[in-house]
Amino acid sequence: MLWKQFGLCLVVIFSLLHTSAASAIILSFDPSDQTVQLGNPVSVDLRISDLGDDILTGFDLDISFDDSILGFQSFTFGTGLDVFGLGFNFTDVMDLGGGVVNVFELSLDFDLDLMLFQPDDFVLGTFDFSTLSLGTSALDISFALLSGEYDAFGFATELHADLRAGSVTVSVIPVPAAVWLFGTGLVGLIGFGKRRKVIQQ
Repeated sequence: MLWKQFGLCLVVIFSLLHTSAASAIILSFDPSDQTVQLGNPVSVDLRISDLGDDILTGFDLDISFDDSILGFQSFTFGTGLDVFGLGFNFTDVMDLGGGVVNVFELSLDFDLDLMLFQPDDFVLGTFDFSTLSLGTSALDISFALLSGEYDAFGFATELHADLRAGSVTVSVIPVPAAVWLFGTGLVGLIGFGKRRKVIQQ
């Protein structure tokens, strides 16, 4: 009876350790929150961090945003899955409409090269958006498939990550302080000139 309880405790401990290791990877936006002026472009990095002993061999992600506030322009892939910069990876970017963009990359680097040279924390790619209207758009990872190292049968292991949302706030263009000073000074001069004219009459 005691051995069964001890065995059960070991299973629970190992499963907890495995769960914490599997969920340690983080997918996030950088910066996580930013404010830009209406009419200005905005760039947001999609970052993976805390890979630890794992490697990333590929990803298939859907990124969602408010397409009444932001307009998708482009996605530029990072170099974390192409450690020698050869440019042979399979990549694809697809605007699915309705504020959803799919980004896909499959590394052609060997697992050993990725183990030796892939950073623990790197940018998967950079989104470029135009700003269309005022408001705050959430940035969400609505679908995520991450592949790790390949097993003896040629199948990639699936990695699990903590998906962290971001946001972009589009604000009005503030009037510079110099313009305010110039405007109030001009009004003051006009008022002073009229008052002086009335006094002279």
